[in-house]
Amino acid sequence: MSRVTVLIADDLKFFLETEKSYLQRGGFEVLTASSGEEAVAVASKRQPHLVLLDLEMPKTDGAAACAAMRKIPALAATPIIIMSATGTPQNRERCMKAGCTEFVAKPEKPDELLGIVARILSIKKREAKRITVVFNVTGTHASRQVIGQAKDLGEKGLLLETSTAISVGSMLELEFYLPGTRSQVKVKAKVVRAAKSPDGAQQAGVEFIGLSQADQEAILDYVTS
Repeated sequence: MSRVTVLIADDLKFFLETEKSYLQRGGFEVLTASSGEEAVAVASKRQPHLVLLDLEMPKTDGAAACAAMRKIPALAATPIIIMSATGTPQNRERCMKAGCTEFVAKPEKPDELLGIVARILSIKKREAKRITVVFNVTGTHASRQVIGQAKDLGEKGLLLETSTAISVGSMLELEFYLPGTRSQVKVKAKVVRAAKSPDGAQQAGVEFIGLSQADQEAILDYVTS
């Protein structure tokens, strides 16, 4: 599975390292910057799949950095999320005018970042026919939440690609947004087959367990659209 590159910019080292560590465990390649100026330089050079900017940075803050990135052709359509501990209407308006994809309250828990990232990537990537999935293995050998990529979505299940193998019979808890929509699906699933893709990625065929009627209808609408 090719890794998604995320750039995080925050002038507070503690938050930067915490967010970096959690997203790395989630399966992302993480780039970091400690200022708005550095974030623009790194984004211009590396062209990440997604940018997370803290609004409250000195000199060049998140809104100014976002505006500067939007002037770079290669970053014109890159998803940019600006996070702020003070989610006032004025801050939101300024950030949206700067060209950010979304303005969000800074997550209190690092694991909330995975959900935000998965949703934004799915909304922006419908044409890829792949879905960003947040999942964890339940039971005795429960694991941390991680990110995978899914395809072949249907009413009964999907094919999940991950960086680590998942054994047949494992029980999973999945969360994903249907690409191009804001419809979130949360469902339990069972791994019914496991293999490797031609490029070496770990694959797991999973069957949904207890999928709600509303989610069934949303998935059917998506796959037939």
